[in-house]
Amino acid sequence: MNSTDPASGSSWFSCRIRFAHMTSGSNVLLYSVSVFLFQADDYAAGLHMALARGRREEKIYTNAEGGTARIAMVEVEALDMLDAIEDGVEVACVWSDDIVPNPFPMDFTFQPAASEPTNSV
Repeated sequence: MNSTDPASGSSWFSCRIRFAHMTSGSNVLLYSVSVFLFQADDYAAGLHMALARGRREEKIYTNAEGGTARIAMVEVEALDMLDAIEDGVEVACVWSDDIVPNPFPMDFTFQPAASEPTNSV
């Protein structure tokens, strides 16, 4: 069985979970959204697994400034049963909240091969 093949009777699911990030002594609240893939037998089991996965990300710790930082799961925003997963399938697309005037002409040539990606994990 390939890692992309679901276990017998299971389906692949994608969930999108919103987290709140807060720090003591600060009135700043930040949100992040994470996408997770997993296998489940049905939507009820999928929601249970999504909630369990989100809870594993929750933490309270001392930050670099000596304050208390907290990451809390706010909600499971989406839970989707996926079709068969193929190599290279898109699992998330995040649109920017920025709306700015477009500085590029329609025929502008972007240079994605010059990318220097960071490791996000």
